[in-house]
Amino acid sequence: TRDADEVRFLQQRFARAWTHAVAVRDPRSPVMGFSREVVALIGVPPQADTDQVMRVVGEYVRVVRGDGGGGRRSFSAGVSRPFTSVAALPQAYDEALSAVTVGRQMHGDGALTHVDGLGIYRLLALIPDGADLRRFVSESLRELATDESPEYAGLRETLGVLLDTNLNVAETARLLFFHYNTLRYRIGKLEKILGPFTTDPDLRLTLALALKIHQMRGI
Repeated sequence: TRDADEVRFLQQRFARAWTHAVAVRDPRSPVMGFSREVVALIGVPPQADTDQVMRVVGEYVRVVRGDGGGGRRSFSAGVSRPFTSVAALPQAYDEALSAVTVGRQMHGDGALTHVDGLGIYRLLALIPDGADLRRFVSESLRELATDESPEYAGLRETLGVLLDTNLNVAETARLLFFHYNTLRYRIGKLEKILGPFTTDPDLRLTLALALKIHQMRGI
């Protein structure tokens, strides 16, 4: 069909853009184009840390987006840990695939994600049934899970910052530009909805996981 031919053409052009970008900088590095992805084995300096690796890959991504292959459509990229043997290639591929899949769920199209940056999201992505995740979010966050009104979106943000700051009320108020008493009022409102999370560490863990899942796309 025309649509299938167009997708095939765009994918071939995308693969050519990656091949060209890599060949200019490291002619020995192989690039393989498949029906839904492009895999590039990119050399990095020995003992390179994650920041160095991401700078190298980020430069390739920038070039490809400007080469026409990626410029006409957004794409995400996933990065594995460095490896030195052919035997490690399957694991590296799995890491890169996890990074690109979960990174897209976390940040949307256009994400560049290293496998070591996935954190708890990597485990959450292993759960095959999205319905189980959605049910967990709904049961944990209650109306905060489904109500997209500004009020409830604001309460979700408040809850997230509170958990990120380890319930530091003064720091949360500063980060959200709230008066201290305003934040105290919001905490009371959150606890009426969610339960006593300020005194229950297990509930805090549950809510933190539920917020992480709520932020994932496509579940």
